[in-house]
Amino acid sequence: MEIAGMVLSAAQTLFAALQCNEVKQICSILGCKSQLNDLSGTVVRIKAALEDAEAKQDLSKQDRLFIEELKDAVYDADDLFDEFVTLAEQEKLTKGIKVRVLALFGKYGKAYKMAQEVKMIKKKLDAIAFDTRFNFNIDPKPIRDRRLETCSYVYEADIIGRESDLEKIVGVLLDPIVQQNVSFLPIVGMGGLGKTALAQLVFNNARVKNAFPMRLWTCVADENQESLDVKAVLGKILASANKGHMKNEGCTMDGLQSQLREQLAGKKYLLVLDDVWTENSEQWRILTQFLMGGERGSWIVVTTRSKKTTRIIVGDSPRHELQGLSKDNSWCLFKRVAFGSQHANPPEDLVKLGEDIVVRCANVPLAIRVVGSLLYDQDKHKWLSVQKLGLAKVDGSKDGIIPILKLSYYQLDTPLKCCFGYCAIFPKDHRILKLELIRLWMAQGYIQLDGRHLNMEDVAEEFFSILLQRCFFQDVGKDEEGGIQSFKMHDLMHDLAQEVVRKEICIVNTINGEVDKKVRHLSVFNTGSSSLSFTKTHIRSFLSLDDKIGVSCVGALLANWKYLRALFLKDSEIESLPGSIGELIHLRYLDLSNNKNLEVLPEPITKLHNLQILNLILCSSLKELPKDLSKLVKLRVLDLSECNVLSYMPRGMGKLTCLHTLNKFVVGDTRSNKELFSGLEDLKALRNLKGFLEINIPFTNTGVNAGMKNGGREGGCLGNKEHLKQVYFNFSGEEGKGRVEYNEAVMGELQPEPNLEIFLLSDYHGVRMPCWPMEDKLASFLPNLVSIVFCRCPYLQYSGQLRLPLLKTLAVNNCPNLIATLQCPALEDLTLINFNKKFELVSMRSIESKEFGEAIPSGIPASSSSFSYDIGLKLREVETDNVAWLKTLLMGVVKLIIWKDNEVESLGEAREMFCSSSSSLKFLVIYDCYKLKSVVFGGLEHLTALETLEIYKCPNLSLEEVEREDGMPWQPIHHTLCTLYLDCLPRLVDLPNWIQYLTSLKNLMIKDCKGLESMPNWMSKLTSLELLKLLHCSERLNERCRPSTGEDWAHIQHIPLNDIPSVYRNKDLGAETE
Repeated sequence: MEIAGMVLSAAQTLFAALQCNEVKQICSILGCKSQLNDLSGTVVRIKAALEDAEAKQDLSKQDRLFIEELKDAVYDADDLFDEFVTLAEQEKLTKGIKVRVLALFGKYGKAYKMAQEVKMIKKKLDAIAFDTRFNFNIDPKPIRDRRLETCSYVYEADIIGRESDLEKIVGVLLDPIVQQNVSFLPIVGMGGLGKTALAQLVFNNARVKNAFPMRLWTCVADENQESLDVKAVLGKILASANKGHMKNEGCTMDGLQSQLREQLAGKKYLLVLDDVWTENSEQWRILTQFLMGGERGSWIVVTTRSKKTTRIIVGDSPRHELQGLSKDNSWCLFKRVAFGSQHANPPEDLVKLGEDIVVRCANVPLAIRVVGSLLYDQDKHKWLSVQKLGLAKVDGSKDGIIPILKLSYYQLDTPLKCCFGYCAIFPKDHRILKLELIRLWMAQGYIQLDGRHLNMEDVAEEFFSILLQRCFFQDVGKDEEGGIQSFKMHDLMHDLAQEVVRKEICIVNTINGEVDKKVRHLSVFNTGSSSLSFTKTHIRSFLSLDDKIGVSCVGALLANWKYLRALFLKDSEIESLPGSIGELIHLRYLDLSNNKNLEVLPEPITKLHNLQILNLILCSSLKELPKDLSKLVKLRVLDLSECNVLSYMPRGMGKLTCLHTLNKFVVGDTRSNKELFSGLEDLKALRNLKGFLEINIPFTNTGVNAGMKNGGREGGCLGNKEHLKQVYFNFSGEEGKGRVEYNEAVMGELQPEPNLEIFLLSDYHGVRMPCWPMEDKLASFLPNLVSIVFCRCPYLQYSGQLRLPLLKTLAVNNCPNLIATLQCPALEDLTLINFNKKFELVSMRSIESKEFGEAIPSGIPASSSSFSYDIGLKLREVETDNVAWLKTLLMGVVKLIIWKDNEVESLGEAREMFCSSSSSLKFLVIYDCYKLKSVVFGGLEHLTALETLEIYKCPNLSLEEVEREDGMPWQPIHHTLCTLYLDCLPRLVDLPNWIQYLTSLKNLMIKDCKGLESMPNWMSKLTSLELLKLLHCSERLNERCRPSTGEDWAHIQHIPLNDIPSVYRNKDLGAETE
């Protein structure tokens, strides 16, 4: 793609468009069918030529010019036929193709013109494709620079900054408790980090030499993830065992393996397999089976760029993930290479330039060596040039880092190359959202179904995984469940992406004139709308990053950039969208998220026939969707997260059968109840929804007879959505006659699939849950539930006995009438606020199965007569407003939040719970407990593992507890408590003496304690304290703690962060705290 660029994907979509039946029929009627057939053949030839040009890499200047012409022609043809296909699909009628063509003439006046353009584009492509000055031969053996074979020798003085890595690996290899005869240790990381150099250091380490009588080095360098030449690798290993003598020439596979196993038998050996690329697990298994005959403690060290290869080798077992050099070591290496003998005292005028250049090398040793060697003995002008251009464009770097990285790039299939190259549209160090990127890939046509996947999203997920595993991406950010949400690209990988896409992708901070006609994808950031102006161009992507371009600029953009596939206008402060948005017939991706003043979308937006993704996240003023939204028949994603004033859904949503992501659906209309059941029918028709769905059900006064209007229809609007995992039933509306019946009737229609994992219900005013399952056995109907939340359901009286074996999270908040008996052996997180005291969680050792709903999914052990589960065995987090209720739970809680218990006077009321959690409880929060007077006796006195204690708004609490004989009432937490937060405690006049014994205390934060006026002299004993934070306390206290002059300054000056009051920067966390 370095030469062909991302046009290969356009050639593929162009070829697909040429196969469209509608297009073929129209061209036949218009008399250009022969040109269409010929054009298909030409496109096949062109695609092959582009792939050939990409593989060859080294082309003459003339050949490159031809390729550039060819790319432009392919893009133009793709635009034309995309429009042709779109118009044909829009005009699909039932009266026959000829009528449809006439409709094209009459309605658009474009059909004839487009037919002429087909002929013209064919002539243009033929003129280039059949030009005799360019050779279109397909080369089965593309010319590629291969990496030189490595050897075991290394000049150790050349290697800087790998001492820690060396020690870790040597420690693993020499570990005496290793049980296996032969173990594996991969060293994994992107190209240029020095994996081979580190392996060489390990190989030649004195302790390693003594420990391994036989040491073997083999450079695999297969550079093919799909195929590994096992015989060739065995031959190389055998040659290493024979001290380089090739005794295996002409040997059969059987002869090779026999000789090698004889060499290894009974010997403790170290084998380094350098530069392994294979991702074929079967071929790796075949290779390694011949290497298993060593003595216990033998090791095979593998260097690789692929995390997938690593997983094949060791599964989830330890591996060594090599990182870049430290800042200091990077500079040390650069000085040695760039300044030579002068590295101890480099010229001052070059030092600052050098430091900036080293930063651009991103701590990668090979990059530092390459650029350092280029600058050695060069004048300042050369240094300035390198600083300005960057490493990828420096003459001479072709022998360095970029070609090394390209070895990984060349192994990618064409669609993956396009996906990687597209990442150049984001600035360096930009945190890229995975889902956002995947959808942009889809919009550009890089993702096509391959026969192995049911939808494009799965293909895209696989592509992302491949690029991540092969170290093109790094620094991933994950959600609470461990799923990847975001990532970054290493600066050098970004350089590589820019190198391979060349002019096709451009990042700018201003647009004030002609955009280069070669640019197809453009992003703009850190600018203002006054810096933007737009002229006609064939741009396919426009991303506005960290920028507010304004509605006037959007209008100019829409008027001139008609070929956009992706338009990203997130956080652009636009209040309305021009109707001309409907003219972007190629548009697949539209992101309008976080435009908080956007109230409506223009009706012409429904003309976007090809639109697949419409992102409206955080458009918090959006009141309604276009009434003809159902015309967007290709829509796959409609993201309405946080669009909380959306009052209804347009009719006909059920026609959007491609829709798989719809996270908000409003049932009915706050203005009328007429649309209630038509809306439910639309929801039922959306069979492909997956993931999360919030269903908003507003109450109207016309809802009294809602159940009767159903006409006896069977419910189950969610029952056909097997991929829907989370549902939030969000009821709303004022109290009124009939709301109970209305809520129960609507809820009865919303019967979910048994696959549901998360069930959330809020503001439901029904008395009972609907009779979805037989005999109200919710557990048997939804056996896979892992989370249940009931919030503000004031009348709900559902009573039952349930066993929920997979349930991990249970929250009951403001449901005072809800009574149930639950057995939840897997429960980890429990919240009970304003709940009925008859709500039970049982912990009996044996319960007859007949007493409970018998929902036992596969994998849960059970007998025919009884079950042996215990509540509390896994419970880790509890939040409640009833301390007394806690005594019914015997458990090992890690985090406890006591919230607004207006009756509790002492934590001793739950002494049993504190005793059972004495060695587990690490985090305790006490909030707004009006009568609370004591927290020690029966409570904190039992806790031996507490690390964080936070106490808020307890007006009667005194921390001056009655002291024990040793004078230290809080002795159990003296060596564990790290963080103490005291907020709004009016009785806190002096810091209690026991605080001085908290030897592990690192953070002391006091807020809104107006009675506190001084710091005690024993504060200096808190030698571990790193942060003292006083907010909104007395002026007297602030004065006494004033730096240098305050009376109490001497007691707190040893604390690193102690400005009072002020903003503190926690140097360890790298974040600001107020």
